[in-house]
Amino acid sequence: MLHAMRPSWRVLSVLLGVTLALTACQAAATEPPPPADQPTAAPAEPTSAPAEPAEPAATELSVLEWAYYEVPEMWVEFGQQYPEVTPIFNFGASDPDIYAKYLAGSGEDLVHFYTPWLQFYVDEGLIQAIDTAKLTNWEKVPEGFRESCTLDGVVYCVPWDWGFTSILYRTDMVPEGVDSWDALFDERFAGHVSMWDSGDGAVTVTSYILGYDEQNISDEQLAEMKQMWIDQRDLNLFYWTDEPELEAAITSGDVWVAYAWNGAYYRLLSAGVPVAYADPSEGRNSWIGQYAVSATTENYDLALAFLDGKLGEQTATHLLVDYAYGHVVPEYYDAVTDEALIEALSLNDPGILERTNFTLPISARDRDRFNQLWAEVKAAP
Repeated sequence: MLHAMRPSWRVLSVLLGVTLALTACQAAATEPPPPADQPTAAPAEPTSAPAEPAEPAATELSVLEWAYYEVPEMWVEFGQQYPEVTPIFNFGASDPDIYAKYLAGSGEDLVHFYTPWLQFYVDEGLIQAIDTAKLTNWEKVPEGFRESCTLDGVVYCVPWDWGFTSILYRTDMVPEGVDSWDALFDERFAGHVSMWDSGDGAVTVTSYILGYDEQNISDEQLAEMKQMWIDQRDLNLFYWTDEPELEAAITSGDVWVAYAWNGAYYRLLSAGVPVAYADPSEGRNSWIGQYAVSATTENYDLALAFLDGKLGEQTATHLLVDYAYGHVVPEYYDAVTDEALIEALSLNDPGILERTNFTLPISARDRDRFNQLWAEVKAAP
């Protein structure tokens, strides 16, 4: 997330109070993502016990994935349950790249994308509904995360990894702290600001500041946002595209204030760089990684077994501890003992999700409008 490969080391925020807090998440404003954004109510829960996964007829299962998620530690339970099955991984470099490959017919059984891309896959008929009765771990997933995978009452994906976006800043250069997204537009930090190179991200930030509904942006509101970002260019040192680039600039002191994922916060904090991660008055943003099953797969039950394993404790522990990303099942969070990671994942703030805006789904039309806005911002005289 990996964000040019969905952040390379997107450290995710997972909170001890997540189960209760997530009830409020779907009503919150957006970024997802995302990888996009939020839908409707989940279907009625099955009354019978989850069915045991069927024995696989196939010996291979293909996944269109992000780099570093192919390692066996990221699918421990599935490997233990189906040692005779070989997962085959193909890779995309970004959400647009992954979507383009799937749309062109790359044909993998499973695809891993981020909010707000779910709507695009559903609209194009690329994925099919998830039979949650076949997932033994589904009941462990809090309702807010389930709803992020639900459109018109149908569950189309399984949520897995997730994290925050907020303002990362140098505490020695900004001792007064940061309490709003408008820090990216503050003239006091001229020449020491870095924004992510993203039209979606830009619209999300200004929708928070201006109090607009990101899923219903008028042409007039979009023009207002564009002018704000054109004016902001004189303050911005550079638009970052990968986290190492951003982290190097913060470490050197060239950048004091930046749009950032909390993976960067964790690494800089662990390295002793004087940084903090803002809790803006408008709310942080959060994205969710989601797995969906191809509409044309011949390995449906096996694909569901893979996803069920993704929700297992061993795989979740590796995601949390090895990669410092959040996992959607909160009962596994006790595995985190690293103090810097606890801070970066906000495990010491059980109410943070109540103040967080989860990325909402956007239409293909809005995606094109937001990308056009950003192109015009960067091309403006």
